[in-house]
Amino acid sequence: MTVGVIFAGGSGTRMNTRALPKQFLEVNGRPIIVHTLQHFEDHPEVEAVAVAILPAWREHFLKLVSRYELTKVKWIVDGGGTGQQSRHRALQAVAEDRPGDTVVLVHDGVRPLIDEDLITKNIRGVEEHGSAITCSKVNETIVTSDHGDVGSIIPRGNLFAARAPQSFRLGEILSAYDAAVASGEDDTIDSCSVMKDFGSAPLHRVDGPVSNIKITTAEDFYICRTYFELIENQQIAGF
Repeated sequence: MTVGVIFAGGSGTRMNTRALPKQFLEVNGRPIIVHTLQHFEDHPEVEAVAVAILPAWREHFLKLVSRYELTKVKWIVDGGGTGQQSRHRALQAVAEDRPGDTVVLVHDGVRPLIDEDLITKNIRGVEEHGSAITCSKVNETIVTSDHGDVGSIIPRGNLFAARAPQSFRLGEILSAYDAAVASGEDDTIDSCSVMKDFGSAPLHRVDGPVSNIKITTAEDFYICRTYFELIENQQIAGF
C-alpha cells in the first residue's frame, strides 16, 4: 500500500505573487499543484494521496480536485505554521486510516517535474531498504564562506542535493515527527532531516533527475516552464 503525502502549504512570498500562492500558479495550462498530483493520480501503485494546504485556499483547492478529477485525494488537512507542522498533520491524517507499514512518499506540491519512474524507484527503495531519499548529483564547486571570504573548497565527488519525494514506512516517519515535536523542534528542513535526527530508519539514496526542481523563486518558475515545453515537444515531435 502506497500513499502520497503532498505538502502545499507555502504562501510563495519569495515569488512576489500578489494574487495566488505559488502552488496555484498555472504552467502549461494547469496549476502547478495539479501537475504534481497528476503524477500520483496516474501511478498504478499509489492508492491514495494526502494534501496539506493553506486553510484560506481549501475551497479553491477542492474545486481543482473536482475539476481535474483527482480521485485519489483522500485527505485534505490544514497546513501549519511551518513545513514540519504541515507534513506532520498530513501524516497523522493518513495514520488514522492506514497501517504503519504503508509506504508514504512525502513530496513538495511545487515540485511538478517528477515522473512515474521516480515514484516507482521511491516505492522500491522503501520496500528494499526502509527508505528512499531522492537525490541529484551536485555538479557545481561547493565552498564554505564566512563574511564574504571563501574558506574550504569541498570535493564534490560524493555530494548530492536531497530533493523529493522522500519516502518511508508510515509508522517510522510519523514516530520521528512525534519525537521531533516532543524535543521542541518544530521547523526542520525536510523529512530526511527529521528521520536522521529523530528516527531510526536507515537513509537510502535514490537518484533523481536534475529537472526535478522545486519552484521557489520566479526564476524557478521560468525554468520549470521551459522543461514543460521540452517535454511537450518530445511528445509531439519526438525530439
